[in-house]
Amino acid sequence: MRKATPSVLLVCGGLLVSCGSTTSTTSTTGTTSTRDALYFTTTSLPVAYLAESYDTTLVVAGGAGPYGMRVGSGTLPPGLTLRNMRLSGAPGKVGTYTFTLEASDANLSTKVQSYTLNVGELPALSFKPQLPTGQIRGETRVPLNVTAPRAVRAARMSWDLPEGVAVTRVQPAEGGGVLFWKQAGRTLTVDVGFRTVPRNGARVALVSVKPPKAVTLDATRFAYEARDGTGKVLVQVKMPEAPRPPATTPATGTPATGTSTTGTSTPTTAPTGTPAPSTPTGTPTTPDTPTPTPPNPPSNGGQP
Repeated sequence: MRKATPSVLLVCGGLLVSCGSTTSTTSTTGTTSTRDALYFTTTSLPVAYLAESYDTTLVVAGGAGPYGMRVGSGTLPPGLTLRNMRLSGAPGKVGTYTFTLEASDANLSTKVQSYTLNVGELPALSFKPQLPTGQIRGETRVPLNVTAPRAVRAARMSWDLPEGVAVTRVQPAEGGGVLFWKQAGRTLTVDVGFRTVPRNGARVALVSVKPPKAVTLDATRFAYEARDGTGKVLVQVKMPEAPRPPATTPATGTPATGTSTTGTSTPTTAPTGTPAPSTPTGTPTTPDTPTPTPPNPPSNGGQP
């Protein structure tokens, strides 16, 4: 067998080195060319409330991580700070605040996004079912939501449902745990406890209802009570009074007293206790005609 000469081995080795170098360069170039430009995925901010805890994450994508972020222009609401891509704190003043944030990546690429953040007075703590639009015809799941939860850790809700609507189950939702529920007649009662204070607008329970026919749900008769971790009542809304049935009016067309139901007329009698007019008896007396009195005679003794 003929042995390969050193020159042949050198040529083959050179080809292998060349091939490997070409593969590495192509992979690196391809990775760099397909990377997206830096951009913000968070384009709006949730409403903030005076003196209430606020925490939202600002997300960017594309470019090359790690990312950085700073306030480009404008002013954040007093009490809020931007740190580690999070806007957090407790707003100290009501108002509308406009500002821009500037994101940067490892390649020193930058992207600017404008924001408007509204800080308002905290609304009343409340619970309310999120009703479906229109009628329901089959089993439907209805969320129970909380607004402005403050320090709530437990709540009891009562809901009067339309006649015949049955509750099939009640499930816990965001941060809540359904401790107890029952349906007595048309009234559903749900007790909910929270491991931590839920966020504003969170779903605290999911109620599955099944109607016997097509019905429209409403929340006109919905009551709730909420307490903090010490048992202090934060809010209490009582069940509205049930509407009263309309008053009945007497039927018209009742035959008058003294009229026979057989159609034979009978004399109408005067009501009891009313004196009947009396007819005078005997000949009426004619009043005497007064006789005129003659004038007095003259005082001269009758002399003309």
